[in-house]
Amino acid sequence: MQVHRCRFTDFVPQAINAIEYAPATVRRPYVAVGRANGDIEIWSAKGNLVYEKTIPGVVNGSLETLAWAHQTKLTKDDLELFDTEKEREKATRRLTERAPRLFSAGLNAVIVEWDLAKLVPKAAVDSYGGAVWCMSTNHAQTQLAVGTEDGHIRLFDITDDKLVYQRCFDKIKARILSVAWSHDDQTIVTGSADGAVRVWNTDTGRMAARMTLPREGRDPTLVWAVTVLPSGTIVSGDSRGHVIFWDHVMHVVQQDFRALGADVLCLGADADGHTVFASGVDPKVTQFKLFAGGKPASGDTKKKAGFRNKKWQLAGIRRYHTHDVRAIAVSSHLDRDLLITGGVDTQVTSCESRPFPNENPYRQPCFPPLNGVVSVATEGKLILQRQANVLKLWSLGKAEPISQVLNGQMESGQGLQVYERQRDLLQMELKTKTNLLCSTISSSGRLVAASDVEGPKLFSLVHSESGVQVRRVRGFPPENFVPEYSESRGATQMRFTSDEAKVAIATVDGFVSIVDISEWQQGVFTTVRRHCQHRNTKDEVEADAGCSDVLTHPGEAKNIVAAVADMRTITSMAVSSSGKFVATSDSAGYVAVVGIDNKGATVLPPLAPRKQQQEWPTSLEFVTGDQLVLPTNLNHVFVWDAVKRSFTKWSRAFGATNIPRTYSRMMSCVAGVAVNPAEPDCIYTFATNHITRIDLTLAPGSQSAVLNIHKRKQIEQDIIAKVVEEKERETSERLSEQSQYKRKRKQSVSESARMDVDDAASDVASVVSEAASVRSQGKDWEGTIVARLREAGINVAEPHNFRMTERYQNLMHASFVDANTMVVLERPWIDVASALPAAFHRHKFENSIDGVVLINLDHESLKDLGIRALGKRLLVLKSIYFLKLQHDVPITSDSYVPRTVDAEPDYAHSSSFQRKHTRQTEENISRLMEDISTLSSEVTTVRNDMQRMYRLTILENKPLPAPQRHMTDPFSNTVLVTRKSQGDYDQRREGKGKSQPGHVGSTTPVSAAHSPGPGTINGISSLLMSGSQAVHTPVTPHIRVYGDNALQRENESYKSFRISADDPCSIILPQALKKYHINDSWQHYIL
Repeated sequence: MQVHRCRFTDFVPQAINAIEYAPATVRRPYVAVGRANGDIEIWSAKGNLVYEKTIPGVVNGSLETLAWAHQTKLTKDDLELFDTEKEREKATRRLTERAPRLFSAGLNAVIVEWDLAKLVPKAAVDSYGGAVWCMSTNHAQTQLAVGTEDGHIRLFDITDDKLVYQRCFDKIKARILSVAWSHDDQTIVTGSADGAVRVWNTDTGRMAARMTLPREGRDPTLVWAVTVLPSGTIVSGDSRGHVIFWDHVMHVVQQDFRALGADVLCLGADADGHTVFASGVDPKVTQFKLFAGGKPASGDTKKKAGFRNKKWQLAGIRRYHTHDVRAIAVSSHLDRDLLITGGVDTQVTSCESRPFPNENPYRQPCFPPLNGVVSVATEGKLILQRQANVLKLWSLGKAEPISQVLNGQMESGQGLQVYERQRDLLQMELKTKTNLLCSTISSSGRLVAASDVEGPKLFSLVHSESGVQVRRVRGFPPENFVPEYSESRGATQMRFTSDEAKVAIATVDGFVSIVDISEWQQGVFTTVRRHCQHRNTKDEVEADAGCSDVLTHPGEAKNIVAAVADMRTITSMAVSSSGKFVATSDSAGYVAVVGIDNKGATVLPPLAPRKQQQEWPTSLEFVTGDQLVLPTNLNHVFVWDAVKRSFTKWSRAFGATNIPRTYSRMMSCVAGVAVNPAEPDCIYTFATNHITRIDLTLAPGSQSAVLNIHKRKQIEQDIIAKVVEEKERETSERLSEQSQYKRKRKQSVSESARMDVDDAASDVASVVSEAASVRSQGKDWEGTIVARLREAGINVAEPHNFRMTERYQNLMHASFVDANTMVVLERPWIDVASALPAAFHRHKFENSIDGVVLINLDHESLKDLGIRALGKRLLVLKSIYFLKLQHDVPITSDSYVPRTVDAEPDYAHSSSFQRKHTRQTEENISRLMEDISTLSSEVTTVRNDMQRMYRLTILENKPLPAPQRHMTDPFSNTVLVTRKSQGDYDQRREGKGKSQPGHVGSTTPVSAAHSPGPGTINGISSLLMSGSQAVHTPVTPHIRVYGDNALQRENESYKSFRISADDPCSIILPQALKKYHINDSWQHYIL
């Protein structure tokens, strides 16, 4: 299979300015993420954090703050309207069943309430005070407090779906930067740009207390964040990097912490008020915990004994981001206590808050993972990207064709020779009021469709050698593609049929319209039919049934609560290759399969029982045979037969129950499905960090199976290598045992000749039985390998299904453009990081590579930097890995981990383990240094002893005691041969006799190499051998003995001369030779 690995897309994400959890009273937990350009992403926090949809912001818009509201209690005025308790309970139930409300504001001085189903503004009011920096709803969910540029706090009434200006507090001479309500809604706490924290009375609108922060320098301290805990304690974060806990009664400082090295921009607290998180320009996330008696506080702090002894402590620090952290959200009303952070580095990071800081975070991609920002034209080999109101088009590159023989010999991942690179064909900026909702391209690449909230648009592309010409197709869409009573014409999903004769449009109102575009060149468009299966409330069904302008197929009325209907948006769409069916799914979990040329429509049964857990599709795709694949938010895989109108046999057996845990527990949900025409029974599901091949004719396999093909191959190789090593070791031991058996048998036979017949027979029988036991020790090595592979999660008896690769990271899209030809689009984080502004404490390295880029380098990035050698890349990546451990940078799933630590457990990357590992390393180094110091002192002692012996034997002419045995040089294979007697030594000492080559009476090393000179260990050993008995060893005539003149020299071992570390050999060697009176060229002594 050939893979086009594309990294040329230039999607530029926007910074995250706000993150807010929906109130705990909402049935389905939501998280709103506000981007700097005004886009608002809606995520579901049920189980894993799952992306649902994006509310497009205004082009070149701004967003600074978000606020949710969900009223569940009647106001005093409402209570007067109902006479009986039953009526009040019914009204309260209606309030509770409503969907939550979402408000946003920014520097454009407008407060907007959004329609979460239609993705358009529902209401908008002026702030009446300039730019809005902060806002917050009270705990009764009836009022909205807004902090503005002019220094006022303004209250807005949001009861009964209203958004009306109510009143204004006293003015201060600084902008309001942060605001928070007390839990009894009697006071409001604000932080301002004049370095003060103020407490306001909500009844009078006047200031009740003011707490001033000290300055650092001339500029006043900015109070960027405030929050109020259930106990009443006020917490503030300021531009000095301090987090201060204030007494809410006396309005004085309880505790002051220097939490960060720069501004604290955001604060978050759990529901109990016992844990507070802070972060900001210094992108560390800092945790504070309330302790009582040395233990973490729990329960109601006012009811516990020793309340005065409770103190806040700095409990943990982790660095989850590379740049400023601007938003923190903590939830304690979910099954999992999620801590969600975001900021300038554009990534949504989530982790469990309870095990902080030992919990490794999961980083969502910087692009919408399930929104299809990329489309591929399979026939035209084109790639279309959408961002804001801009469309970009590229053509794929081409590789040299290869023969089938060469294709079979190539290894996985081997690159092909590219003879034509990709081309940037088009960049088109649309004139729209809001950012685009969706876009798509036809199979041939001749038509492109895109839509904002005002409606879809169609463009024709004419390809030529000079480039691409774009023309707006007038008359599209037809006026009746939505009924007259529909107020919204925006489309959330669009798809062309394979023959480009029709296009399916899913609108924000829940309509699925089939439009005939076969005569688009003449500007003729016809709405063929309109499906309404996603409009299933009673009022919607009645309205759709009365449509007569277009063939309309109303949905079936269901008892749907308002909270579901008000949040419902069509999020996925797929068109079958046969052109018969269109499948759509919405955020409420409903899936509809409708006919393109007929009225046939089917709403799929719930994918999971509603009482157990909510489950909905994250993507849709048709495979061969009009079968619809539905991956879900729980990473289950369902297959629906559109012809038979039922789930397939494979889906009923394995769809939700027997999926391998490695796959179902992935933090990232499936973003799409690709189908290879050469493999009709297989699908390729992809998420942001993996691609998995699933054979729909095979069972998924073991729940604990290893799915990653690269890891699986490594495990197989390691196990086989260990078993082979054990087999060789056991074979050698068996041979040794057999030799011992033979010796015993001979000994037994010899002894049996001297023993009685009965004793001999019994002895031989014991030997035979022992030999039999030795022969029975042979193992089934193949069975051993199979058993160990099974223990490691690899069952060779079963086919390997769910084959996963994690080679591709930050995947934006994956699809097949031809049989066995796949296109994979990645957006490497290194490319995104290089476009970000400078970060706090951003270290610069050579080649202008800073720390942000350094920690995200991978093999491909190093290749781009010119490091082609694999060994050098591995060395660099290993060094980066240890730098991450040293500086507490989290190890993510796409980070390189050396094989030496790859087998360690998951907790090996936690901070506690890293600190323990560092301490152990330091202790080992300390012990090694002590051993080296001891060894050095011992070597010095030996050297001094040798010098003393040298003086005794050479200078003072005193004999040494004769050794009792021959000596060999421990540092060489040369045998040192001693002289015969002391007389020979005396003659040599007086110079009467010179040692000759081959003379038996001299100490001669038996070696072709030269003997060591004076002052070395070998020479000293030779001298120490004098006076011992000679060992006559024949020597060859060409062996020459050096060092005869050493006896006439003085001790020169302490001669020294001054050099520097930068001196070359041409300076050092001449000086050394001169010191030792050696008249020779220094070039002969170069190593």
